Amino acid sequence: MATSSEDLTASDEIQESEETLSDDLNCPLCMNIFRSPRRLPCLHSFCHDCLQSHINSIALVTDSVKELCCPLCENVAYTGECSAEYLVHLFPLNTLMLSVLMESNVNIDLVCNACQAKDVVSPAENICTVCEEALCVQCSKMHAISRSSTNHPILKIEDMPSKQQTVLQNNEMFLCTEHTSFPVEYYCKDHETQLCAKCCVDDHASCPEVIKLASKMPNLSEALNQMKEQTKNLEDQLKQFAAINVINLSKLESDVNNLTTEIRTLKKIINDALDDLEKRVKEEGNKIVNNEKKRIKQTKKRCQSHVTAIRNSNVVLKSASKYATQNQMFLLIKKITNQYFMSKQHNDDMFSTNDVVTFQLEVNPQLNSVINIPRGEIGTLRMKKNDEFPVVIDGFTPLKECIADRVNSKDMSVLMDKAPCYTKATFTSNEQLLLVDNGNNTFYFLDSLCNIVCSHIFSSKPFDVCILNQQGVGVAAVSLPNAKSVHLFSLKYSSITYVKQIKTKYRCYGIAEYNHEELIVSGPCGDNKTYYWSIITLDGKEKSYHEFAGAGTNQTYVALNAFKSRLYISAYTDDSLHCFGLNGAKHFTFKHPDLKGSQGVSLDRDDNVYVVGSLSHTIFQLSSGGLLIRIFVNEIEKHPLGISFDTNGDKFVLSHLYTGLGVYRLVLKNE
Repeated sequence: MATSSEDLTASDEIQESEETLSDDLNCPLCMNIFRSPRRLPCLHSFCHDCLQSHINSIALVTDSVKELCCPLCENVAYTGECSAEYLVHLFPLNTLMLSVLMESNVNIDLVCNACQAKDVVSPAENICTVCEEALCVQCSKMHAISRSSTNHPILKIEDMPSKQQTVLQNNEMFLCTEHTSFPVEYYCKDHETQLCAKCCVDDHASCPEVIKLASKMPNLSEALNQMKEQTKNLEDQLKQFAAINVINLSKLESDVNNLTTEIRTLKKIINDALDDLEKRVKEEGNKIVNNEKKRIKQTKKRCQSHVTAIRNSNVVLKSASKYATQNQMFLLIKKITNQYFMSKQHNDDMFSTNDVVTFQLEVNPQLNSVINIPRGEIGTLRMKKNDEFPVVIDGFTPLKECIADRVNSKDMSVLMDKAPCYTKATFTSNEQLLLVDNGNNTFYFLDSLCNIVCSHIFSSKPFDVCILNQQGVGVAAVSLPNAKSVHLFSLKYSSITYVKQIKTKYRCYGIAEYNHEELIVSGPCGDNKTYYWSIITLDGKEKSYHEFAGAGTNQTYVALNAFKSRLYISAYTDDSLHCFGLNGAKHFTFKHPDLKGSQGVSLDRDDNVYVVGSLSHTIFQLSSGGLLIRIFVNEIEKHPLGISFDTNGDKFVLSHLYTGLGVYRLVLKNE
């Protein structure tokens, strides 16, 4: 029978693909030859160990997984709840891939999957073509006598390349999902679904558009050509991407080096100027000091000479009084007296000009303005992409005239048995919300629309909450002042799971993330005369401790600026906001007649500070240095308590004493 040119092309494509097959059997995660490939429902395959590592990275805090997505296409591969260690066994071995690997003379070293699920390592000798699992001799026997798998064909691993037809016949990819023992042979256009023979008879007998799959066989050559072309396009794009980014990275590295050099030059100019000023102060100062020393020495010497002269005159008078006549004594006394008065006059004039000399350096006022800028705000580093959309990396600019516009709110008072007291709400990384109810000892997890997802009830009253980011996994820290502790919860898949408890030295009200392994906690000291703040690790170790004066009988809130260089603490009883450096040095204390009952404190993306006046129903916006910018009054409801900005810094959530919470966005006044 003659062979068409199309058949020749397809045959050539198959032969060519077989020749390069061993170069294309790599796991997309580790980029090495597949080892025990597991197949996800989306048909992407990964090494057993690679897939297990991916699952473990998702389950960092908890041991269970509720949803798993493919690492490549991100399609959902599993939903439910399964332990991280067992989940990988729910995905079958890719027996087709194993057959191709063996046909390409790739060494296959499989372990028994049934034993592996029990943490036992046994070498596999057989493959169940239906379950697509590797089995040892003992498990193969058990598999064969089990009622559910007694009819499953079991092949020796070394026989798989020669019996690929058996592998294909029993592969679940080609079997009906409803009638698992029947192969898929038909397609219903009306319902757009694949069918087996039994489906056709039972459920689709009346459908006019049921076709046999074999009658619509796709062109193999065309499919291979498309995949080859797509592969080439991706490789070309990768080469182009790599080439462009080599240039971009080189430019970026050059920018960093140039900026570093520029800063070093600026620093040298400033240092040289200060060195010159220091030199001038030293030279001119020493010259003046030496002149003063010389003047003082001369004055002392002349004074001493006058004293000696007077003593000499006394001696002369005493000696002359024995032998001189009265006329002689009169003249001698007159002369000596005149000399004495002249000496006295000279000495009085000399000591009257004994001025005190001091030094003072008058610093340029412009330099003073720089000195008073926080260290993190001396300069602004911006990143541009495609010469557009400047992104601030660090440094801050003043916020323009704006108002607080309410975006959303939630009245939760109707849900409570007792009078609620919502002390703090905060955003998660995906704009879900956490809310603390001090009155009902409850911690809520809300979705982005402020609907309750789940909650946790404490045996003591919670007060504050903050988010820590631990290797991509959100962790919530909740303070319990009366219990002198902080409780940690993992945040995952719209759920909160208790992790552990950290004890604190005194009652802990305000808390803030210092880094992903440390917290800043604050509250009143035991003597009720001072407040404290300290940095503690998640293991409960205290790394630093500081106290400051105040009527420490009530709660505090805390917030850190973006550079982790300034700490802001509101003190309710003192109607004040305190700012400290992390070394304990105090920068300022802010007070205002309209700031009554200072509570929540937070910072926006421009490092402006916001402090809540719960009794005055106000929110104060301050610069990072403590200068008043504006007071929000009309936009804010009564009885605000806690405030927290989102990660973008343009939207904040405000908790209210009795009702619940409100979400606000800062918008330009004229928009």
